[in-house]
Amino acid sequence: MIDWYEHKLIVFLVWFVLVVLKKWRTGKGDFDIFLLVLAIAAHVVFARLGLIEVEELYIDILIYGGALYTIFMFDVRALSKRDHTREKLKELNKAHEDLKDRSELLRQRFITMLDLLDDGIVFRTDEDSMYGTEAFLKLSGLTEHEFSLDDFLERLHPDDRAAYIAVLDKCNRRNPKYRTHYRVKRGAVYEWVKESGTIVIHEGRKMFIATVRGLDVRRYPKTEVDLLNEIQIGDALEEALQRFNRRKEPYSLVFFELSNIKNINDQYGRDIGDLMMGKFLNKLVYHFLKDTEAIFRMSGIRFAMVITDHRKFEMLRRALGEGGELVNFTMTFGEVKESVYPYFGIQNIDYFDEPVTETISRGHKALQIALEDRSPENYFIIK
Repeated sequence: MIDWYEHKLIVFLVWFVLVVLKKWRTGKGDFDIFLLVLAIAAHVVFARLGLIEVEELYIDILIYGGALYTIFMFDVRALSKRDHTREKLKELNKAHEDLKDRSELLRQRFITMLDLLDDGIVFRTDEDSMYGTEAFLKLSGLTEHEFSLDDFLERLHPDDRAAYIAVLDKCNRRNPKYRTHYRVKRGAVYEWVKESGTIVIHEGRKMFIATVRGLDVRRYPKTEVDLLNEIQIGDALEEALQRFNRRKEPYSLVFFELSNIKNINDQYGRDIGDLMMGKFLNKLVYHFLKDTEAIFRMSGIRFAMVITDHRKFEMLRRALGEGGELVNFTMTFGEVKESVYPYFGIQNIDYFDEPVTETISRGHKALQIALEDRSPENYFIIK
């Protein structure tokens, strides 16, 4: 049989467990803890130690009464309730992390997109701090993405600085957009650029965002075809031939003209014509030249190339004789299918005392003979 003391011990343990559960699950139970501590103290002081004589009945009433109070006031459903506050906090943290991830992804996509643009982009705050993309740094000659307005103005031509500030000062809510041209120093020279921007006004703060592009003041307009932008123009051909003459190195000078590019430009636009020229030039470079330094643009549709390898020249001569793509080069753009008809004027140079201007002039004449149908083929070789 369980004696009375053991009964009390069981009551204390059950009561203690209930108080702990109540405090843990609901955050309540301060009065229960007070009663539990009071009952333990009374049992120890009065019943066990007997320091003061008190009838044990009163102590039992305190013990069982406190335990019954905890039992009656205990919400069993609280044991199965989940800590929604903690779960909500976890959900908020997860949502916050997801938002951070999406924001960072969006930021990286935006930065990557800006880097893909040929135009430079520049931001200016009302505190005159500025930020420029990589393309803008190339245009402006600046080296850091973040810089001040004064740093930027120092790169501008002195005659253009006041005019640049005046244009931006005129911007307001009614006239938010602006366009201006100015010269910016790159290396030792000033180059013209065009800036198109708008003012953004938010909560009294003025900010500017603009695109900046270099003005194409070259002999031939910039195209979307890299090779056409990279090859040297006719003035460099004379210097190249002079170098060959000094080294007394034999070479073949080939002039060629893509005769129907003008018609393609008129019918489909210059972009299509540029693409066809670029593809044709790439094919010539790949098969007959080492690199693009040996090809030159003499006019819009007329080019020249210098072949130093005799085997490559023989390949070109055989290809012209057999026809094929060198005679009829075809490309397809969606539903558009067009051909380029090239003509060639060719001469082999192994005499080096002649002025290169005469060599170049003779190359033009050879090409003109091919164009005027004095030869049954699309090329003419000066013997």
